[in-house]
Amino acid sequence: MAKKSFSAGTTKSGVLNNDGGEKLREMQAKAQYNFKYIPKEKIIPNPKNEQYTQDGIEALKESILVNGLRHNLSVLYDAETDLYRLISGERRYHAICQMSDKEYRDNFPAGIPCKIEKSDVNAIDEEIMLISANHDVRESSMEVKRWEVSRLLELYEAKKLKGEIKNIHAEIANQLNISERQARKYTTAEKLIPELSELLNSNGIDLNQADKFGKLDEDAQKTILSIIQKNGTIENAEFQSIKKLSEERATEAKQYKEKLDNANKEIEDKEQTIRLLEQKINSIQKNSTETPEQNKDDMVKYAIQAKEKAEKEKAKMEAQVEKLKQQQKEKEQRQTAISDSELKRINSIAKLEQSLNLLENNFDVLKNNKNIIKNDTELKIRVEILKDRLVDLIESL
Repeated sequence: MAKKSFSAGTTKSGVLNNDGGEKLREMQAKAQYNFKYIPKEKIIPNPKNEQYTQDGIEALKESILVNGLRHNLSVLYDAETDLYRLISGERRYHAICQMSDKEYRDNFPAGIPCKIEKSDVNAIDEEIMLISANHDVRESSMEVKRWEVSRLLELYEAKKLKGEIKNIHAEIANQLNISERQARKYTTAEKLIPELSELLNSNGIDLNQADKFGKLDEDAQKTILSIIQKNGTIENAEFQSIKKLSEERATEAKQYKEKLDNANKEIEDKEQTIRLLEQKINSIQKNSTETPEQNKDDMVKYAIQAKEKAEKEKAKMEAQVEKLKQQQKEKEQRQTAISDSELKRINSIAKLEQSLNLLENNFDVLKNNKNIIKNDTELKIRVEILKDRLVDLIESL
């Protein structure tokens, strides 16, 4: 005879057809992590589940009526209201609520099977549990997956501030059953400009591309968008060219900040020098009885000259700061739309680099492979390839 096994859950009828059914359910509840049958009236939806769509409820109801409830609900008990708040199973709960009274009684005479989570869970951990549970049972869109990572990032940042965790991305990866590297890619994708972000949500670009694009500045991303809109895709050589230009801009921005910081520091130093000289002049003039008149006049004269010099140097530095700011403002106000000539230039640079790499690779093969040199036919073929690569390189210039 086959061995029978029992577990927390329901048969299609929702009951165990034996005299000791209730006792057996109690034993199972103790053995299987706070399992309990709860009337639907005692269960309330979770407002944090509003982020997830509740479509297909009618079809799910029919499936439960035919096949039974395949997965138990997960709930938290609220002692103040004596109700159970949903963590996982929002769609299943709404599907059950759409059943007629007879359908509900026939299928769930003892109540809906639920796993009761620990009651001492705080608001942050409850939301983390909710996101993780929904992720496990749903086939979510890219947009929802991004929201899950983004929200978990906020929640775990709060936990990190309390010293409860160390590695935020490792925690996110664990909750969503993805790699830590993939979790970081989702985070980088949040740096995309709106148009590229929408392309990611609509599968116009993939997560790997989003990770690469999100690391570049806004101008670079706009250039990438223009190329994708025009060609439907972007070649790696084109991306590398844009990345290089972006890195050059980043270096320029860093140099600008250093110049501005240094100039502002010099202005502060000059202001401090001027204040000290003003204090010295006032002090000399007040102590007229202790200092000979001639010495006092000389000391005041030298102090005033030093103050005037410091003021001129300060004014010069302020003019330099204004000039730097004006130059930066002009760069920011520059036309952001990418012209056809600029796209052609980027494409030309990309083709040039590609042709150069191909030329170098073919030359290395020819130079390092002695078997080719000994074979006249293969040598001729390789030389022709090298010649073609050289032509491509010249045409790219």
